[in-house]
Amino acid sequence: MAYEYKCVAAPTDLIIKKQTDIAKSVQGFGALINSNLEGGWEFYSMEQITCTKPAGCLASIFGKKEETTYVNMLVFRRPK
Repeated sequence: MAYEYKCVAAPTDLIIKKQTDIAKSVQGFGALINSNLEGGWEFYSMEQITCTKPAGCLASIFGKKEETTYVNMLVFRRPK
């Protein structure tokens, strides 16, 4: 079966100060997933991609290196 996919940005930094914050974070992910199920989409996976941003011209002259960040995305699919 052939599928089409959509990707949705997911939170990358979750600050956990106390144990109850973990449950709130998990519920937040669940709410984000549930809000994207309309139209026949089903949750497929969560992936992390690496994004690298080169230093600007002036910054590189002063020794600044490229910046790497990580982006989490939720992947949904539905039959074509």
